Amino acid sequence: MERELLTSFKPILSNYLQEGVDLQVIGIYALQGTWFAMDCPKLMLLRSFVNMYELEIIEEEAFLKWKEDIGDDYPGKGKALFQVNQWLLWLEQMEEEEDGEEDQEA
Repeated sequence: MERELLTSFKPILSNYLQEGVDLQVIGIYALQGTWFAMDCPKLMLLRSFVNMYELEIIEEEAFLKWKEDIGDDYPGKGKALFQVNQWLLWLEQMEEEEDGEEDQEA
């Protein structure tokens, strides 16, 4: 149901977030803030990240930039990182594999 709802909002979200990675990182922080305000429901943030990635609303570069941002301007970052860490590690490995394939083709 979450994915269906997100799919229906994809044109609107994409319109705002297509301008670049920095706006996408702000979008990720909005997800984090909403999740934190809801008292950190288990797996909700992970599902949101996966859906945003698979629906190509937010690029992998934005998720990795969010991970590396150490600012504490938004509450719940530590809890959020703990919940999505395994997925972010997978995402990093996928990016490294893609970079390796591009290097071999060149």
